[in-house]
Amino acid sequence: MNAPATHAARPAWRDRAEELFPPAPHRPASGLLVGLAALAVVAGAAVSLLRQPGAGALDTVWAEDGQVFLAGAVNLPFPEALSSSYAGYFHTGPRLLAELVALAPAGAAAALLAMAAAVVTAALAVLVYAASAAHLPGRAARLAAAAVVVVPPLAQQDVPNSIANLHWPALYALFWVLLWTPAGRSGRAVAVLTTALVATSDILVIALLPLAVVRYAARRDRYSAVLAAVLGSGVALQLLGLVTGASERETDLNPVRAMVGYLLRAVPGALAGSRWLGPDHTSVRWLALAALAWLLVGVAVLVALRGLARPAWTLAAVAAVHSVMLYVLPVLLSGVAVERYALAPAMLVVVALLALLPPAGGRAGRAGVALVALLAVVCAVNLRVPNLRAEGPAWSGQLEPARQECTDAGAAAVAVRIPPADTDWAAELPCDYLRR
Repeated sequence: MNAPATHAARPAWRDRAEELFPPAPHRPASGLLVGLAALAVVAGAAVSLLRQPGAGALDTVWAEDGQVFLAGAVNLPFPEALSSSYAGYFHTGPRLLAELVALAPAGAAAALLAMAAAVVTAALAVLVYAASAAHLPGRAARLAAAAVVVVPPLAQQDVPNSIANLHWPALYALFWVLLWTPAGRSGRAVAVLTTALVATSDILVIALLPLAVVRYAARRDRYSAVLAAVLGSGVALQLLGLVTGASERETDLNPVRAMVGYLLRAVPGALAGSRWLGPDHTSVRWLALAALAWLLVGVAVLVALRGLARPAWTLAAVAAVHSVMLYVLPVLLSGVAVERYALAPAMLVVVALLALLPPAGGRAGRAGVALVALLAVVCAVNLRVPNLRAEGPAWSGQLEPARQECTDAGAAAVAVRIPPADTDWAAELPCDYLRR
């Protein structure tokens, strides 16, 4: 007679799901480690700022950075500015950064906005490096996964050094945060805070909510429950804004545009970069490079299937699925397929390839080493790419005419022109602020 079972059999899916959330290696936060992390943030921020050609990042205020966030910070009371939506969702992170910048004189606004964005971007890269320790073997793979945050080879028209566009690399960092199982309380605190800020800054985090739910279902621990609750609360806040009318967003549910855009932008952007692809996504050159990029993906899958590498199939599949989701969702919500929508998806393409071809030592890792080398070349070629921000106008050149207008016209506020040039973008700022 068989003995009665004392507990239910463990579901097979749960074992597979737990592969996504392994405990991170325990490393005490020593002074040396903290110092190295700080140095990496400073170096990453400097590289980010140096990427901007032309008028330079420190003397230009990009579009929404000035017209929406800086203007909101200096014109509105803090609670009203923080609770104001733009483009259909709330932006806690950029609003808080703009409030800090608004405390300084107007002449420093351009430099402070750019430096704030650059520092946050570099900090996100360091976070990715730490969070990927249990998933990507070897420092080369982790460096590649982190480096694409600071030097992505695409979306350079409006993303680098812009607080308005921090949510694109932040979505990628949040993906890693949801996979991360830090050993110490400080790591968990950073993860929860990051989740809260990203979730209240971008409605697209809804694409990552299933991952947080799967994490809790697989691990059933308090930390996973907190992450899921914080992320869910952020999603609820963003949706509540749409339901109540506090936020408004038109949609254009065209899945064909979304999928074609993914095929032509996300994977080619990651493996070729914007300089080689060129400006016309219908050109022969673009289509040829897109085909070559997808061929490289096929080769990576084939190498992994033949056992020539040691692939992490679960991580690769999850990264690929979220890459598609994070591209399709904004295209469906906006009805357009612009390059910045491909940024986080392209980063996740890199993750999927690194998972298939880990650059470890020995014969099995040669394909992974070749992949990292290709990524390094593509990022280097696209380190400084001509863009609309480079054309100015420079912030310093606009301040004096704006101040003179305040004096001559006796105005209470004036519009300060900002990039992109030859457009209607301008920051409506009080004269009292401009005279600081």
